Amino acid sequence: MSIEINHVSKAFDSFQILNDINLTIPTGELVALLGPSGSGKTSLLRIVAGLEQPDNGQIVFHGQDLTNAHIKERQVGFVFQHYALFQNMTVFNNIAYGLRVRPRKIRPSRAEIKAKVDKLLRLVRLEPFGKRYPSQLSGGQRQRVALARALAIEPKILLLDEPFGALDAKVRKELRYWLRELHESVKVTSIFVTHDQEEAFEVADRVVIIQNGKIEQVGTPEQVYNHPANPFVYDFIGSANKFEGKIINGTFIDGSFETEAPIDSNIESAGLGFVRPYHFVIEKDRSGKYSIPVQIKHIHAVGPTVHLEVERSDSHNVLNIEINWEEFSLLNLKKDQTIHIKPKKVQIFAV
Repeated sequence: MSIEINHVSKAFDSFQILNDINLTIPTGELVALLGPSGSGKTSLLRIVAGLEQPDNGQIVFHGQDLTNAHIKERQVGFVFQHYALFQNMTVFNNIAYGLRVRPRKIRPSRAEIKAKVDKLLRLVRLEPFGKRYPSQLSGGQRQRVALARALAIEPKILLLDEPFGALDAKVRKELRYWLRELHESVKVTSIFVTHDQEEAFEVADRVVIIQNGKIEQVGTPEQVYNHPANPFVYDFIGSANKFEGKIINGTFIDGSFETEAPIDSNIESAGLGFVRPYHFVIEKDRSGKYSIPVQIKHIHAVGPTVHLEVERSDSHNVLNIEINWEEFSLLNLKKDQTIHIKPKKVQIFAV
């Protein structure tokens, strides 16, 4: 089932939480809403679910305007961060709950309910745990029960609000791989809210970047990461070193550092430059205006990657650099050593 969000706005008292949101999600797509805390992600999800009403705009499911429809009419499954399982029910009964409380006319038989729950237990890899209670499960297992319960009612749309937020990093990583596989199996249109960039990029077909109630960019994970639409997206996604300077006649200048600015303008303007930590070449001697003199302030290794914190000699700004262990060993770098760094790839924005 497709979703159209047309010109949706929402305010709480004087605070504008959503401002003219427009987004179309095709049938079967998994979309991640990604942004900092307070950006409006969860409010948008709740409006799609029918838990909140927009001040303006429309929510359309597969061509049908459901803006004012009750949540029961929307056929939506909702998975929260904190499981919300019934502690006095077994795993089996938790999953079966939504089927058993249906009106008698559309309620499946006991045999049909059992068959469906057994199938879902296999799908979420919890076949041996049907008779256990939530308190007897790990956090990751409980979240899988919550997902199975949401899928039991065969929702047309699945909404997930930071479903792995309460779990530790290792379990989160395992579950996002599992969610991607699950989505490939059931192909239900899904919206996934998270503030974890890695999570969004690994799980979603498309990522929607939201800030201050506005959509900044929509695209595949590759598009958003490699072609950020503006300085906010570049700075928000992944790690980045920021350069603040001026653009003069097609050249970006920040202190002693200069680079070409592929911006068609003969007017002098303020500019921002961004460089990923792994987009630097390290030199012992300066090789021109593209090279920046720095002093190494801190060195620490994480697995095969060595992280360098360096201070610019001209501005005293700190930059972060990542190189592999082999390159670090060959360069024989030491703390307090003065070196030169040359950005291999710089993204320039006029501001």
